[in-house]
Amino acid sequence: MKHKPTIAIAMGDPAGIGPEIIVKVLADESWRDRCRPFIIGDLLTMRNTAASLGSSLRFRAINDLSEARFQPEMPDLLNPPGFELGPLPPPVVHSKLGEAAARYLALAYELALESRVDGVVMAPMNKESFRAAGYDYFDELQFLGELTDSDDPYILGAAGAIWAVAVTEHIPFKDIVSQLSVERICRYIKHLHGVLRKLGFAAPRIACAALNPHAGEGGLFGTEEIDIIAPAIQSAQSSDIDVSGPVPADIVFKRALDGDFDGVVCMYHDQMNIARKLQARADIATLWMGLPVIGATTAHGTAFNIAGAGIADPGSLRAALDYVIKLA
Repeated sequence: MKHKPTIAIAMGDPAGIGPEIIVKVLADESWRDRCRPFIIGDLLTMRNTAASLGSSLRFRAINDLSEARFQPEMPDLLNPPGFELGPLPPPVVHSKLGEAAARYLALAYELALESRVDGVVMAPMNKESFRAAGYDYFDELQFLGELTDSDDPYILGAAGAIWAVAVTEHIPFKDIVSQLSVERICRYIKHLHGVLRKLGFAAPRIACAALNPHAGEGGLFGTEEIDIIAPAIQSAQSSDIDVSGPVPADIVFKRALDGDFDGVVCMYHDQMNIARKLQARADIATLWMGLPVIGATTAHGTAFNIAGAGIADPGSLRAALDYVIKLA
């Protein structure tokens, strides 16, 4: 690789498993020729975590990214100016933890807006703590969209060889249908097609999932497939995109895993994520697209119940870093 992208790794919730899995990922030498990572987070927490794991990593505090040395054995760590975590709260929902995770992520994208980083990876944050800290957003993507003035950010789900997007994300189930439209579904088909092309698929094969059982059974179980989803597919096909459907949601991912499709457009959050999270966790990550730089986070949460035990699996964070490097 001629250019090693600079990757900001936001610590996420300081009391969750984030610090532990960051240490485990950065201790792996395989990434060292592929990127230049640095941490945005709390120095004492990272040092204490490394010590508890018996890691040889020694974190080095910097005041500005220009001071970074990118030494693998001594990762640079940047703390948001004017913010101090103080004594670490217990691993439960806590406004201070939510504020910390938000501050770390915000600084990463502030640097992205200045073209100083090529990608962002975030260890898990807790949405309840995030809201308790006064951040009135459905999720971190909505927060980042406003922070960066991005018109159309969206989530890309990675699960091994299968890629997926959801047309609606973190909204109540009762609101899903009102958010579906021909234009919106077609836009997400084109989003996924563009990402797959960037990943090296010369002619991506995409499936568009149905909303209703059995794809509506010709209107018997609902007409969204007839009125909205099929016209969106036809519109995308007119742009020379290989997209099929509506494919019944209970079979679409099996067909994708059997090799029929490279990607799946889903209608809502759980339609995508239940199928995705049944796959091998080491290959799963959640990516943020449509922002100044690509971002990614784990497909799991803060795991407060095992925080500090030293048994957290870093596979999803490793996958997130790998995908960001590839797409950066």
